[in-house]
Amino acid sequence: MIAGVIVPGRGYGPQAPLLDLANEALSDRDMPAETVNWTVPDGLLDIGPEPFVRAHVSAALHRLANASPAAQPVIIAKSLGTYAAMLAAELQLPAIWLTPLLHVEVVAEAIGRNPAPALLAGGTRDPSWLPDIAAATSKRVVTVTGGDHGLRPPGPLRAYTHALGDVGTAIEEFLSQVS
Repeated sequence: MIAGVIVPGRGYGPQAPLLDLANEALSDRDMPAETVNWTVPDGLLDIGPEPFVRAHVSAALHRLANASPAAQPVIIAKSLGTYAAMLAAELQLPAIWLTPLLHVEVVAEAIGRNPAPALLAGGTRDPSWLPDIAAATSKRVVTVTGGDHGLRPPGPLRAYTHALGDVGTAIEEFLSQVS
């Protein structure tokens, strides 16, 4: 059985649209989820967020292992949460990286070296989304044309809901593939 570890971004909580879609996709498949909640301290980005993210994700993995010992964890992370890529690579965990910080070399490198399957989703208006780096990871990639760091393209809400639908479908397909 698959179980999700949902990891927020800096200002993008677990109830925000992309992570809520992931949670719903897990729920629809009767897959348990462990959600990371945090308050990001001021100055974290200046000193390096990887230890902070690692501690929170490690604790969530521990809680998940106690609650569902036979479950295969899948990390589902947004933005700041993609600093969990180093931990995922070490543990060879499958992952869904939503707006990964591909401009951060250690994050991009860890995603690429992890032998487990991964899904990356980003938008062309997001400076953190580097399509060539995403493709170089050899993982499944979903690019939202015009999407910002929340994957919202410009224009009417219909364009945003269409983008969310595309990413949600990719999440469902990925979870089916790894289960």
